[in-house]
Amino acid sequence: MNLPIEFEKKMKAFLGDEWDDFLYSYDNNRFQALRFNTLKVQSPEERMRILKTLKISSDKKVSWADEAYYFDENVRPGKHPYHEMGLYYIQEPSAMSAAALLAPKPGMRVLDLCAAPGGKSTQLATYLGDSGLLVSNEINTQRSRILSQNIERMGIKNAIVTNEDSFVLVSHFPGFFNAIQVDAPCSGEGMFRKLPEAIEQWSMENVAICAARQKEILDNAAVMLKPGGTIVYSTCTFSKEENEDVIEYFLERHPDFTLEEMERFWPHKVDGEGHFVAKLVRRGCVDTDLKADRKTKKNKNSKNRKNETKPALTKENMKLLSEFLDETISEDMAAWIKNSRLVMFGEQLYRLSDMEVDIKGLKVQRAGLHIGEFKKQRFEPSHSLALALKLNDAKNVVKLTCDNPQTIGFFNGQSVMLSDEQAAECKKGWALVCVDGYPAGWGKVNGAQVKNHYPKGLRNKI
Repeated sequence: MNLPIEFEKKMKAFLGDEWDDFLYSYDNNRFQALRFNTLKVQSPEERMRILKTLKISSDKKVSWADEAYYFDENVRPGKHPYHEMGLYYIQEPSAMSAAALLAPKPGMRVLDLCAAPGGKSTQLATYLGDSGLLVSNEINTQRSRILSQNIERMGIKNAIVTNEDSFVLVSHFPGFFNAIQVDAPCSGEGMFRKLPEAIEQWSMENVAICAARQKEILDNAAVMLKPGGTIVYSTCTFSKEENEDVIEYFLERHPDFTLEEMERFWPHKVDGEGHFVAKLVRRGCVDTDLKADRKTKKNKNSKNRKNETKPALTKENMKLLSEFLDETISEDMAAWIKNSRLVMFGEQLYRLSDMEVDIKGLKVQRAGLHIGEFKKQRFEPSHSLALALKLNDAKNVVKLTCDNPQTIGFFNGQSVMLSDEQAAECKKGWALVCVDGYPAGWGKVNGAQVKNHYPKGLRNKI
């Protein structure tokens, strides 16, 4: 691998006797891992069964992340139905360390400030469970859409995905969050082995630009953190200018913070790429009343920004929604939806977080859980709702197995044909299609045929 000359000089001086070992690590294969989504896969027995199905050894665990396992290059878990159903997230192993260090508690308000493509956000969500609030932000519009898709795939109910600069979020959320993840944009030195194109983009000038941006982002994060709260700062670079120097700068500007932990992940020492994590804690009383709601200040420029909502449903729409819920969804889940804060974005219906939060004026990709859409005197459930449900949350279920040839056909948009026994169990109308007991999407039953409603944009991935 042809490394930049300036980078080599800097790293030789930094690593000393370890330079040769570090350099040799570039000749090794990169490591890959999957992390189970414990919102969906909750028991050890389930995890072991899935690993066996995927032909992944349960002995190769990622030591710094819960329920994460290495897999070999000849294994392709990203092409399996389990991946499309959000049972796990494929992630670079070292990158799992940051969310594991933050480890928020259920009920907390958590911000992932630089969240795309969603690895850390989906990991943070497993700590929260279905409680609290997760705001996942990404400044790049296209990347924020990918982030939103991953939030959907993992069945996360309590997340808002925003597409903003951190300066804009500051005016909405001063002193609001209990925990903040800052996986800052960086020069990417730790990803040279995984992404060779990062080598071509590297320069000392870019390192300096990244360091200046990282300082600004951390300063903004501090404004949004409650007393007693925690920030975990991380990068995928080796640069001291973007790591220790940024932390030192931050602590000088914010004397009410203490550095509790700091660690580097080196590719010649761990089974993963280069990474840096630091845990910063603000002194003060920890907010123990995690269920308390709090309205944030409104953005003065909100009139000039996107995000027009209709706060309530019409009687007609509520009737259509109730008919769908009564016919298709279990009583408890239907009550959870009906008795929540529902909001309309055009004809799209969303369930907002139980925690009151002001999103007016923000550019929002996902305003909580997307329930569905009202179309020509009918209600059509969303794919997000399907993936957020569990098997017992639906009254009408089409059950498939992974080894059923129709399963792959369903993910590719084909109709499902029911056996006589299955047809007798399923009622006409909307049904939750499940594979091995996990929701995969919606179908519409008519006799022995199930019309496919798997989203066209997600088809043909398996």
